Amino acid sequence: MAGQGYHPPARSYDEYLKAYSVAMLPGRERTNVSYGGKIIMPPSALANLTSLDLESPWMFQLRNPSNPAASTHAGVLEFIAEEGVVHLPYWMMKTLRLNEGDPIRITGAHLSKGKRVKLQAQTIDFLEISDHKAVLEQALRNFTCLTQGDMIEINYNSITFQLLIMEILPEGPAIDILDTDLEVDFAAPKGYVEPPRPEPKPQATMASKLKIDVNDTTPGSSRPASSLGGGAPAVSKGGTEWEAFKGRGETLNGRKTKGKGVSARKVEEPPADSKIIRTDKRRMLTGDDLETDVKVPAPLNLPPGKLFFGFTIVPYVPPPPKESSEPAPATFNGSGTTLSGRPEGQIASKDKAKEEEKEEKPEKVWGGGHTLGSRPVASSKASGSKSKPMIQKERSPTPDWGVDSDDDVIVIDSD
Repeated sequence: MAGQGYHPPARSYDEYLKAYSVAMLPGRERTNVSYGGKIIMPPSALANLTSLDLESPWMFQLRNPSNPAASTHAGVLEFIAEEGVVHLPYWMMKTLRLNEGDPIRITGAHLSKGKRVKLQAQTIDFLEISDHKAVLEQALRNFTCLTQGDMIEINYNSITFQLLIMEILPEGPAIDILDTDLEVDFAAPKGYVEPPRPEPKPQATMASKLKIDVNDTTPGSSRPASSLGGGAPAVSKGGTEWEAFKGRGETLNGRKTKGKGVSARKVEEPPADSKIIRTDKRRMLTGDDLETDVKVPAPLNLPPGKLFFGFTIVPYVPPPPKESSEPAPATFNGSGTTLSGRPEGQIASKDKAKEEEKEEKPEKVWGGGHTLGSRPVASSKASGSKSKPMIQKERSPTPDWGVDSDDDVIVIDSD
């Protein structure tokens, strides 16, 4: 008796049964069985699995005893088949190359959880499905495991689609897809042809925007291939190279013109004294070509392998001052002009004359005078006193209108 917690390996279940398709089941057709990856086993298989104490979910490897290379994996849906009989989907019967009633070997298997699967539809009609993700989620609920290389079948809108399992991850014979997040990738359906890419539209030009036919040969057209242009390219007189401005055209008033080309008028050579320097002819500038007295140095022709880094700089030494008995000329003696417009020398001479006249003119000193009483009055400036002289008040005599001297001064006391 097995100890507690011991589980025998899944491969310990090994049994031979007769294989029949799901169509042999009594009752109505069951879509989840016909288009799924689960089988229906007899009740004895359930008793055997229970006695072995195998872990669920139960998954099995199905093999054809007569063809060991044909094998697949499946889960179990129900245990209602007759004893000794197992019912398989029709696509599984074709994969195992079995006919109705052929023996089949069923062995227990333990598979790892799947992470990724790559499918390829066998018809291009699979592209007509609007939501592939929803269809696959619904269809893969009827599968417990997927085997690499199998051609499974799913049903959508009464249409059967065959899908080839091209790759699985992790690598192995099969993967468990029950209660797992499976990444699904699609390859191009069988028979699918990549539609040709449309050629890029030609780049729009001004002629196409204005709807101008560049190959137009009607009269009046100024195109090179027009009848006015003769249809031939404009070439020079020698016929060796293309020449511009030699075609034909029309003026705005309708008069037809003919270009003479650039060779009709030769390029005039500039005169010798012209300042124009032609780029096609190198010209050496000499001192004779300049209008000033400055001479242009001769061209520096150095032998190969030698470089010129300039002439030696001689420092400037000022000349010694000359000894002379003549006095140095005075500076700032020139005449200028003021803002009023008068010469500056004239204003200076007038100012100098005024100063001399002021020095020669003596200061006017008021001398002493006489009062009405013929008493002299001393000058305050002569005495050097700043006090006001005291004048004695006395009664004025009878006025005498006869004044003999011009120097008499009449002093009136305001007090």
